[in-house]
Amino acid sequence: MKKIGMLFILWLLGISACNSRQVSGMPTPEFMSDSVTILTVTPTERPTENKAPTPKPTEHLSPTPSLTTIPALPLSGPDFGQVPPGMEPAIFAPGFISSPDFIEFSGSFSPDGNEYYFYRFSSTSEAVLLFSKIEDEQWSVPEQLAVTSDYMAFEPYVTVDNQRLYFAWGYPVSQGQPQFPYFFVDRTENGWSEPNYAGQGMFLSSSQDGHLYTTDMSSRNVDGKTYLAKITVTDGVFTDYERLPIEASWGNPAHPCIALDGSYILFDVGNGNHLFVSFKKAEGAWGEPIDLTNHGFDPMAGGAYISPDGEYLFFSLNKDIWWVDFKVVENLRTSE
Repeated sequence: MKKIGMLFILWLLGISACNSRQVSGMPTPEFMSDSVTILTVTPTERPTENKAPTPKPTEHLSPTPSLTTIPALPLSGPDFGQVPPGMEPAIFAPGFISSPDFIEFSGSFSPDGNEYYFYRFSSTSEAVLLFSKIEDEQWSVPEQLAVTSDYMAFEPYVTVDNQRLYFAWGYPVSQGQPQFPYFFVDRTENGWSEPNYAGQGMFLSSSQDGHLYTTDMSSRNVDGKTYLAKITVTDGVFTDYERLPIEASWGNPAHPCIALDGSYILFDVGNGNHLFVSFKKAEGAWGEPIDLTNHGFDPMAGGAYISPDGEYLFFSLNKDIWWVDFKVVENLRTSE
């Protein structure tokens, strides 16, 4: 474990060297923005010693701290029984999913909405893959996914057929293979299978037809670049990567979130922050990426993913997972 932990630290340092912004996919406290003060949730009062927020344009969607308390347990209903956020972002399931004591970056609902997989880490603890599911009409307390317990695990994704779970894992790999590649487990009558190696990548999403998209990391150690890519999958294994002809005005595109109907793709460029969206044109080409920080999103928001029904956008910001009505992005689509 000490050896794996050291490799992970070196991996983080390598990404930081490529871009001085936040570490891709695995944000650490020293890279967190204080442009917006997010008061961490506790069962009693919120702390008062936070730094004063940097003024932002009034038209931005930057979250406003509130006195929201931890939801009463047990939780039940869709989305952990949370009140939908509307057009203003809100912390998702504060105190239950978004913990004041840890950092959460990304998660994945099962297509039926009955399971949720996400990961936590901190400055003193490695990434742990957790899950919660509906049992007897109530959401279970998050617990570690047992098959990943020997090594750090992060960035989970449940496939649209609800039969396979992918996650990046710290399991030792052969020399020459990328560190922290994706593994997958298949759903069986007795739970999840033993993990199987899938291939290199970072962050996964899928269109309704089952096509997976990821960050192609294959040339990062050569030219420092990452690319959005569509994956060819054979029996769960990544066998080919088709890079998308999408480039932002700066940075390296990463963390793709493809629409279920394939009509748009969200991504970030700042190693886990600064969101863009590209809408697909009528003829099938990808449109010019739209910088979402020009439309109200905090520059430190990243790691976007969509609810199974396509109604809500989730993203990471200031160590927590946030959600907002997807209309804030859909309203930017133009008819072409």
